[in-house]
Amino acid sequence: MSGPVVLLVVGAPLLALWAYALGEAIWRSDLSGARKLAWVLALVLVPVLGLATYVVLRPTRAQQTDRPAIGISTAEQIVRAAERRQRGEFTDDEYLVKVMAIATFA
Repeated sequence: MSGPVVLLVVGAPLLALWAYALGEAIWRSDLSGARKLAWVLALVLVPVLGLATYVVLRPTRAQQTDRPAIGISTAEQIVRAAERRQRGEFTDDEYLVKVMAIATFA
């Protein structure tokens, strides 16, 4: 394969993944400002190693929604848990445990 083809086949998906990781690191609500800055610097200053580390260490979507979010009020967290219960993601008992956990962190 020639250089431009390799660049397109390998480079374009890596660039897209890097851009996605950078955007996700910036917009994640479960990270403090200092941790966001650390991820952004790692992704910008050492792109390949930073991207590989971020992809391996970042939590899954389910883990992100289960941990208390920074900057979201207790009431909003309870509303989100209630919405998840209505969608069938939580049983009634799991919902009560979740609400108790949210109230404990408040």
